[in-house]
Amino acid sequence: MPVPPHYATALPEFFHRKVTPTAPPAPQLIALNESLARQLGLDVDWLQSPAGLAFLSRGALPEHKNNPPHGPVATAYAGHQFGHFVPSLGDGRAILIADCQHEDGSLMELQIKGAGLTPFSRNGDGRNTLGPALREYLVSEAMHALSIPTTRALAVLTTGEMVERSDGPVPGALLVRAAHSHIRVGSFQYAAAHGGLDHVRQLADLAIQRLFPDIPADEPERYLIFLQQVIERQARLVARWMEVGFIHGVMNTDNCAISGDTLDYGPCAFMDQFDPMKHFSFIDKDGRYAYGRQPALALWNLSRLAECLFPLFDDDDDKAIEQAQEALHSYDRLFHHHWLAGFRRKLGLEEQDEHDIRLLEHILETMHTGQADFTNAFRMMGSPTVAIEGNYAPLRELFPGNRGHFDLCRTEILHRLTLEKRSPSARQQTMQATNPRLIPRNHQIEAVLTQALHGNYQPFHALHEALKTPFAEADDGLEAAPLPHEEVRHTFCGT
Repeated sequence: MPVPPHYATALPEFFHRKVTPTAPPAPQLIALNESLARQLGLDVDWLQSPAGLAFLSRGALPEHKNNPPHGPVATAYAGHQFGHFVPSLGDGRAILIADCQHEDGSLMELQIKGAGLTPFSRNGDGRNTLGPALREYLVSEAMHALSIPTTRALAVLTTGEMVERSDGPVPGALLVRAAHSHIRVGSFQYAAAHGGLDHVRQLADLAIQRLFPDIPADEPERYLIFLQQVIERQARLVARWMEVGFIHGVMNTDNCAISGDTLDYGPCAFMDQFDPMKHFSFIDKDGRYAYGRQPALALWNLSRLAECLFPLFDDDDDKAIEQAQEALHSYDRLFHHHWLAGFRRKLGLEEQDEHDIRLLEHILETMHTGQADFTNAFRMMGSPTVAIEGNYAPLRELFPGNRGHFDLCRTEILHRLTLEKRSPSARQQTMQATNPRLIPRNHQIEAVLTQALHGNYQPFHALHEALKTPFAEADDGLEAAPLPHEEVRHTFCGT
């Protein structure tokens, strides 16, 4: 199969601007994802050499490395930010530097976040800081360990300079991340707003070639099929977020990746106590992107994509709009299919029952009223004590807010289990492999970031190592929910 061209060589300069990353004065490698580097065919020893640091910090490659003729680029895109359309955004502090071929055959883009000013920086400084860079490294790699589609973190480097932020000067940093593509819904909005249908078609052709190669080039309905497959990937992705209590925090259309990968880990967080309206982002004052609103917001974003694409479906606008609407109508069915399947796995349910949706909703409602920790409650359900021995007393202790409601819910669960044909031990194994013991909890992340800002990176590396095996048992205490004084109520994007 032919290798798709790089973003910058496949599309006119309308979609990007050539840039020169700012060379940091004293780059120092803080974290290197050696396993990912090897999967991308990158030499780990070389990456740690002066030449490798030059590549990771500013995309510089020696001649024998086949330096791409286009050089680094910043990409253009638009976006709805908290519901308000901004026609021109773009990479204000991120720069694409290279393509790498993963060992599975797919291509992945390498991007530096924090490499200096670009034509899209607007009023920003183009810089990244240490805290947000380390946070994205931790959380994106934790998501990968949980088998949730995501961009990957390749490296974090400090720059050797301080960056001014509202709370004072903080250490500058660079994050190098890998993604199957950085094409977003906002990329199509930019094409539609500034270039018209020909530019939308060009972008769609590249996205199909790179991300959906199974769609034939001569398929007359290829753009409609493209939309349908993007909808399927988004439905599956958001269902997976819901299964682990992940809150993206800023589901603007410019953060919605066409690839179906989780993109942008700014004010993201995992829930502790279950609350469907939980949100952390300091700028999300009204909870637009709260946990329970994420499925609907994903559909809203997909509708914006359909608005850009539908003129490609048919010359008859009415027919094209009807096809787009039909594709969007499939989202609810797809999402609920993935959501229900995922939560059945969390309960170890193999048989299907038409009343499962009500049971699952009742369990979540009971978690809410009972003030239960989302991750720990599901993990306890899959413990040998509960799942095999049938002793629900330890689980009951995790619902301090409403134990009477828990008792009713327990009765419903036990009744539902009478339909299961598998042994309790088989169910328990499924649950332990589905419900993680560890998630990257906010209070733990903030603790290791505080240490890192004081020059101590050992806690960061220890937490990262633990998060690589989120389903494994260990006596490290990292599964503990935060005490009241440890709770983190707000997160920040760091720009």
